[in-house]
Amino acid sequence: MYHGRKREPKVIPTEEQKKANAELLAKIQKINQELLQRRVAKQYNAENLELTEKAGALFTDNYTVWNYRREIIQEIVFKSSEKSVEDKKKFIVSELKLILKLLMRNQKSFPLWFHRQWCIEYGLKLDDAALGKEDSILKNELKLCAELLTHDGRNFHCWNYKAWLLELETANINRVYEDKEKREKALKEMYEREYKYTTQLISKDFSNYSTWFYRSKMLPYLFPDPTYLISVQKVREELEMLKQALYTEPKDQSCWNHHRWLMSLVLPVQVVGCSLKMPSENKVEITLGVSHKVKALEGVELSLNGAAVAAKVEAITPAIHTDRWLIKAELKDPVLAEAKLVLKKDAKCPTIEGPRVVRPVVLCWKKDGTVKLSCEKVESSLDKDLKEIAYGEIDVLTELIEVEEGLVYAIERVCELYCLKRDYFGNPYYGFADACYLCKGDLEKNYGVLSGYKKGTAAEVMYGDLTTKFKNISDLFNYSKAVLEGKAHVPVSYTHLTLPTNREV
Repeated sequence: MYHGRKREPKVIPTEEQKKANAELLAKIQKINQELLQRRVAKQYNAENLELTEKAGALFTDNYTVWNYRREIIQEIVFKSSEKSVEDKKKFIVSELKLILKLLMRNQKSFPLWFHRQWCIEYGLKLDDAALGKEDSILKNELKLCAELLTHDGRNFHCWNYKAWLLELETANINRVYEDKEKREKALKEMYEREYKYTTQLISKDFSNYSTWFYRSKMLPYLFPDPTYLISVQKVREELEMLKQALYTEPKDQSCWNHHRWLMSLVLPVQVVGCSLKMPSENKVEITLGVSHKVKALEGVELSLNGAAVAAKVEAITPAIHTDRWLIKAELKDPVLAEAKLVLKKDAKCPTIEGPRVVRPVVLCWKKDGTVKLSCEKVESSLDKDLKEIAYGEIDVLTELIEVEEGLVYAIERVCELYCLKRDYFGNPYYGFADACYLCKGDLEKNYGVLSGYKKGTAAEVMYGDLTTKFKNISDLFNYSKAVLEGKAHVPVSYTHLTLPTNREV
């Protein structure tokens, strides 16, 4: 089972087919051995070029053959002083025809697609202006992709190649248009063209992960937003479109993957773990865990004993993107009585996908024997957006589960949305103002909705996982209540992070 589609049953070859395959394999091994010896000897000539063509036709996925062929082409074609620019262009055209011929036999060959990309890159080095011509290489290649995807819309090799062509087109637009307004107009037209293309394909077939993924690359450019990666309104529109897909093909994985991605867009970077310690009398260190791996932690302000101080923010782990950060500052006073850390409103942190907004928070430590942490509620529109979307999707998916039994992906997504509800509205570092959303009555209601849908082994696993998470939510609610009443401290580690637990100064 792959993306909700069953694989074709394995065909057992006949004795005659086995014999033919064995003969073909022996032939391939003999030619391959000969080519390896010639490559070691650096024999770059027309004879070996022809031999690599025959070997590549026998077995298109032989990386060594195509690597050797590229070395030969470089030596006897591209580096040759006897070949004119037009001769080199003609050779590239003939090479592209060869690859196209082989692609018709095997459209999912990594070496073939890579070799085609290599040929075009060299062709553009010879004549970069050819990219913008009416009968340009780029337009011809886009037509080829459209034709191949008509036959097999799930060919991710072709989709990856198409995405690379889009990068070429973007580079060409940036090169041709010096005027900013004209350049942005041309880029928008390009993205709109591709966006409409994905809409057409999805309307014909919801079950195509590659199309959904390619579409996700168009949305941030066409529907930008100062707060989120794409606008909240567009997220709602995409979810409405997905609703039709989910009700049509609820057992296909492609739509559910896109649903998970869309929901992730409205999740801000938030604090999920923190602690304060003093390694020496005049140094303060705050360990902070956040919900997303970010390249830099932005919007940090620190004050000690009521006075703002310069804070140095460092990543704890050496990775480019990390969710563990260390905030260092020097204490000028003899004693630390109070520390206040603020993540500012509207700050954004760079993530792998793009800038992600920070959920504002105010954390205060006061020393009274031990350092006690308290949290202040900061008003933010993020809460309203997430609540409306997440709660709406829980209702939609719960209705779907009631309509049809055994929908493992639907149950999994509802579980994840309940965990999202817990992790966001029950986050103890944000003042517990929304802890009422996790009341026992609400939990029991949601628990009862799913309790009758443990059909099949996979669903039972999901159901068991859900009951465990509900128990955690209930525990969190009781703990949050104790904190509000002053009977307990805020936990140092909230979700998946394991952070220092030193509360002593």
